[in-house]
Amino acid sequence: MHSALQGVLAVAEKDARSELRTRVGLTSVVLFIVTTVSVIVFALADEPVPRPLAVTLLWVVMFYTAMSGLGRAFVGEQDRGTAFYLRLHTLPLAVYFGKLAVNLLMALLSNLAALVLMLFFVPSISVGSISTLLVAVGVGSVGLAAVLTIVSAIVAQTGTRNPLLPVLSFPLLVPVILPGVKATLYALAGMGLSEAASDLMLMAAYSGIVIVVSTFVFDVVWAD
Repeated sequence: MHSALQGVLAVAEKDARSELRTRVGLTSVVLFIVTTVSVIVFALADEPVPRPLAVTLLWVVMFYTAMSGLGRAFVGEQDRGTAFYLRLHTLPLAVYFGKLAVNLLMALLSNLAALVLMLFFVPSISVGSISTLLVAVGVGSVGLAAVLTIVSAIVAQTGTRNPLLPVLSFPLLVPVILPGVKATLYALAGMGLSEAASDLMLMAAYSGIVIVVSTFVFDVVWAD
């Protein structure tokens, strides 16, 4: 157990150091968030924003931010030629959970950044329950990271790479996005966690199922 945990931490640390050194994924995420929020701000022009539109804009930003930033988890290993080294020296589950941890951290930070920027620059968006909103974004980030980690591992084994990522990911993300949108609407309407609990639990349960299934599938995907 201790050696497996060390392997997870080693993979996560390697990916974090690589990202901080190259800043490829980080730069693309920051540029996408800033550009998208800027376009939204200019397009709205201080007009009142209905709640359904505000929620839609937020989740669109979250979805495409995840596509631009989380899809490189395994593609980068293939491009750098380090995947073979990881196969030789690291347990498959350590690789999976290390990548998942980094993707989860990036998803949380990027989605919270997008949320803060939208609320700051679009003051007409009113939040009735900030706690429900933060939990919805947090659980949604877990779902995005869980799905995109295993899908990026599958896509990395193909020759099409990134163009295939949204095609495979979107159907698997529907059980995250739909209840996430509903829970976010509850948050803007001022409803508490108890009213949004069923949707939040559905998102959390689905994310957990994806992670459990991924642990069984990853061995086959990573060995190819």
